[in-house]
This record gives sequence, C-alpha cells and structure tokens, in this order.
Amino acid sequence: MAALYITSIGAVGKTALCAGIGRKLISKGINVGFFMPVQLSRAGSADGYEDTAFIREVFGLTESNEQLCPICLSQRELWQSLTEETTDFTQKLKQAYRKISRGKDIVIMEGLGNLDVDKVAALACYTIAETLEARVIIVLRYSPVLDVSGVLKICKKLGQRLLGVIINFVPKPKIEAVKQELTILFSEAGIKVLGILPELRSLLGVSIGELAKVLDGEVLTSPEAIDDIVENIMLGAMTLDSGVEYFARKADKAAVVRGERPDMQLAALETPTRCLIITNNMKPLSTVVSQAEEKHVPIIVVKQGTAATISGIEEALTKASFRSPLKLNMFSEILDCYFDFKALNSELGLKA
Repeated sequence: MAALYITSIGAVGKTALCAGIGRKLISKGINVGFFMPVQLSRAGSADGYEDTAFIREVFGLTESNEQLCPICLSQRELWQSLTEETTDFTQKLKQAYRKISRGKDIVIMEGLGNLDVDKVAALACYTIAETLEARVIIVLRYSPVLDVSGVLKICKKLGQRLLGVIINFVPKPKIEAVKQELTILFSEAGIKVLGILPELRSLLGVSIGELAKVLDGEVLTSPEAIDDIVENIMLGAMTLDSGVEYFARKADKAAVVRGERPDMQLAALETPTRCLIITNNMKPLSTVVSQAEEKHVPIIVVKQGTAATISGIEEALTKASFRSPLKLNMFSEILDCYFDFKALNSELGLKA
C-alpha cells in the first residue's frame, strides 16, 4: 500500500490537491483512503472537520471524521509531542493510521503547511512521513521572487521521502516560461516537478450559498444555483453610465443594489450576473423576480444597508473555501491538463 503526504509552503491549496488527486485515482479503480494525521486547534473555530468531511464525501469513505482526523493539538502541544513525547505520539499515529488504511491501495494525507516559516509543521512533516513511510509532495505558491534555495533545503531534509513539488497559482501567460525556468532549477537538484498549475480566478471566489449564509440573507429565487461561484462584486451606485453599460463591465458577479432601485436591479439582470443582492430588507418588484427566475439568477434579500453588506461580502471572500463540487470539477480539469499523474503512479507503484 502507498502513502502520500501533501504539504505546502504557504497557503496554496492542499485540500484541493488531496481531493483532486484522490478523485482521479478513484476514477481509475484505485481504492483511496484519506488521513489528516494532525490538525492544530484554533480558538473560535468550528469543529475543525470541514475539510475532512468534504474529502470523506468526495472519496465515499465510511470512516468517521474523528477516525480520519484523530489528533487535534495546539501548536505548543504538538511541539511537545514531537520533541518530548515522540514515542507516544508516533504510536497513536500508527494505531489510527492502521485502522483507516485497511483495504486501501493508497492513503492520501493532508499535512500542515508553511514548512518554510513554521518549525513545528516542518518537524511534523519529517516525523509523520518517516513514521508512516509516506512519500511527500510539497506544494508551492508561485512568486516571481520564489525562494528556490529555501525550498531546496527543505527538500534535502526529506531525502528519498520526497516525491516531487508542484507550483500552483501561476498566471496563465507565464506557464511556459515558469515551466522552463523552475523545472530546470529543480531538476538540476534531482527534484521532480509534478505540475505547474495555472491560477484560476473561480477557485478564489465564493459560492452564492456562502454569501447568503454570511449575510444572513433570504434566497428568493433559483435556490438550485446557490453552488455557483461569484468572482466579482459590483455595487449598484449612482453612475453617469446607463445601468446596463455599468454592470456589463464584469461577468460572474454579485450585484449589490439598494432595495429602492428596481431600475438598477433590472439593469444588473440584463448582464452576466451570478446573483442579485438587495439591501435594506426590501422585497423586489414582481418584474424583477420574474426576470431573475427567467435567467435562473438567485435573488438574496438582506436586512443590512449597503455598507454593512459589502463588509459582509469582504468577510465571505476572506473565508472562501475549496469545499464546493463546482470548484472540485474545475480543479480536476486543471490537474488533467497540468499534473503528471503518470509520474505519480510510477513513483507510488499504482496501476492506473
């Protein structure tokens, strides 16, 4: 059985990679498991199982969230476990892993990130990979000033455990140039580049359902479309341009319009709009509702005024997650085009 540990330098989409790679392997008849060896507890967070629950559903796993994500510690507790209570920690890890890996061809693990600046995450990566005999993929966020020498130091510490690296969020026009430059740099150090993945704006967006939840809004029309992704926000303010001309500037948007402006609401619906958010707790006119229903555009009515609504949307954007079937489909298409599944299968001994 193969074990794959996915970690990162920075916040670059570990959950997306776990879900995307796993779903592809499952489609090829491979029995895939999932494991989050350890997660850090954070004050004010929910139960902490959101990503685990999402992947559990994608993979069709029967194990509970608690089995798939068995150890939750504070940063300080984890450091203590890794440095002073290593035997107890590794025994718990092996025991939990043994249970969820039964009958699997491969277990994909989502590790902690920020290896370059977080010594706890780095030590956890080295310890867990060695304990569970896992191969490691490091995901990097593309930057024109990417610290390749720092990445190489981390890779060197992993030694034969390292399977390769992935560079994510590369602007599409730069894909070929980045591929040539970084592939050569890493290859010269004996490190395989498994993928140069393009930046896709939709993956950074927020679903209509997430917006409605954050704004505590009422969805009046087309609830079947609440999984659609909003990429842009436009405010239906006073403008010298016609409403249609103004709203036509951006597609895939949420249009925020005051309740007393049905003219701007209708103008927004004449352009590529994902959802219409009406403020001040005012129900739209029947003509607006009819137009929205005809175009399958959700209308969200919120109690707040415009300023509070925009603030709420900004909060939703900062919390936007990958946990969306639509985003998974989009990311899976990216992996099909830009990720080296052949090399992955070969390195892990998978027959797909």
